[in-house]
Formats: sequence, C-alpha cells, structure tokens
Amino acid sequence: MSVELTRDDAVATITISNPDRKNAIDAPTARQMADHVADVAADDSVRCVVVTGEGEAFCSGLDLAGDMGGGDVVAELDAGLNAIVRRLMRMEKPTVAKVPGPAVGAGASIASACDFVYPVEGTFFEWGFTNIGLAPDTGATYVLPRLVGVRQALELLITGRRVAADEAVNLGIANETVPESDFESVVADRAAMLAERPTLAVGAAKRLVYRSHQRSMEETLREEALAQSALMESDDFMEGVAAFLADREPEFEGR
Repeated sequence: MSVELTRDDAVATITISNPDRKNAIDAPTARQMADHVADVAADDSVRCVVVTGEGEAFCSGLDLAGDMGGGDVVAELDAGLNAIVRRLMRMEKPTVAKVPGPAVGAGASIASACDFVYPVEGTFFEWGFTNIGLAPDTGATYVLPRLVGVRQALELLITGRRVAADEAVNLGIANETVPESDFESVVADRAAMLAERPTLAVGAAKRLVYRSHQRSMEETLREEALAQSALMESDDFMEGVAAFLADREPEFEGR
C-alpha cells in the first residue's frame, strides 16, 4: 500500500495504490497522502492537482484490516484523513478527483472535497459509514450539505446508499460522467486546461467560495474587493488585459 506522487509539467497527480483492496487506505498511508498534498500545495511549479486511485477503484475508504495507527482516533484522523481534506480544500490551486471506479466511505469524502470531480460512467459513490456503525468522517458532514443540501446529505449519510455517477452529477457531487473509452484523455485535458488558468485568481475564487458560508454578504463583498485589489498587481492580470486588447488568448504563468 502506498500513495504515489508524480508530476507532468504543471500538473501533479497523487495516486492511491492498493488495487488488491480497491485502494483502501490505512492510517500510515493516509498520513503519507496528507504530506503529498501539503508538498504540492507549497510547490509553485504545480498549478493543478489530480487525485486518483490505481486500477478500477478510486478509494474504498479506511482499510479496517490494515494498520489503524494504534493511537488516539482523534489524533490519527487529524494527521491523516482529515488533513487530506483540509489541505485539498485550502489549497489555492485547482484540484481534480479522477474517479476510475467506486469511491466509498473516506474515499467518497476525499473525492467530493476536490474542486472538480470526474467519475467514469458506471461507477458510484457511497458514504457507508453508518453501515458499519460509525459516524461520517473525513469532512463528509461539512462538504455534502454544501453540495446537495441538508436533507439530501442526511439521506446519503444515514442510509449509506450508493449514488450512481449520473445521479452524483445531478445532485452536484460530480461535474460530469465520462465514458470509459475517453476517461484518460478527458480528465487529462481538463487538468491541463485548469493548469493554464491564472493560478492566483483561481486560488482567490476558491478561497472566496469556500469561506462564503461563514460570512455575511457585507463581509463577502469586502473580501472580494480585497482580493481584486491584490490581483490587479499580478502579472497574470497584466497579461489578461494585454491579451484582451490584442484579441488573442492569454498565456498565464501563475503569478
């Protein structure tokens, strides 16, 4: 069991690798993945991050037959699974969940914590925590209500039912389903496009959206204005204006 970090130009890919157990993740591997997320978040050469699983699954959640860490549950979650979600959502660059197969339990939580979610046709999401007598974790009770609303979130979290990829799109959990024959190329194209966007502006948009739930309208308007003021000093803003005036496509550099 491992988590691999690879880079292709400005796109970094974090791959959960435990295909014999549908990419179930144990406590040490969760900490390793959290470290990888922190590394790419701090690397200015990375402008988009893809999270995926090896083989025919995204992640089947915590490996209950694996190394549970042996320590305090709260501490293990905070250093591992919770740190993954926290760092993905706070990262000021776009994140993509490439979902080649089932995303279950903590795996579903990690996928839905990414900014863009692309499942292959025929797969599913399942927050099955209560199926084994556990409460939802890995940010499920924070992310899901914001995506689908309180009543739908309660239904999914309490019943633990499977959500097919097409339904996930309709509910707002995923962006679009992708045919298996096009899956690799479509997700690669999406990631490459996101990596070409103005990274500072993308980070500001992400930060403003995710924090808007805790702010009043007046506070949100103020934060938007502060972000705009800072971005007007960026090289990408200058390039965007120059490209607009020259009627050409901008070439953003992420600074």
